[in-house]
Amino acid sequence: MAHLAAIAADADAFLTSLHDPEARGARITLADGSTVPRLPGYTRWIDAGGFAGFANLRWQRGTDVLPPHVSGHIGYGVVPQRRRQGIATRALALLLDEARGIGLAAVILTAGLENLASQRVIAANGGIAMGRETVPPALGGREIIRWRIAL
Repeated sequence: MAHLAAIAADADAFLTSLHDPEARGARITLADGSTVPRLPGYTRWIDAGGFAGFANLRWQRGTDVLPPHVSGHIGYGVVPQRRRQGIATRALALLLDEARGIGLAAVILTAGLENLASQRVIAANGGIAMGRETVPPALGGREIIRWRIAL
């Protein structure tokens, strides 16, 4: 909903905000209302004969380690009608190439405990499950599996 409101307010500014490899944007507000500095990152829209989803990459300069409030380097989502077509698997593979290009040696991803489809996508791209955990309340407090993909 926040994205729709931002698009309605200023579509050009919203699109510009999706590409911020210099982390020049505003601070990020977490679920608990606290704010943290923005990390470098960008979002790619997935076009598979029309909008099919998104994939994003975020990082911290000079290290593969992320701050505790960041659940992973990469996130993605595919619209329901385009799932089970290999779109997320391909999008993740392409973003892994970009992560290599910015110098990351490995990336961390997370998937909800119940999200078996996302777990399969990560595993298909070389992901190794590192274990289950509960994310901090500021990030939603849900059960996840943390994955690592060596680049």
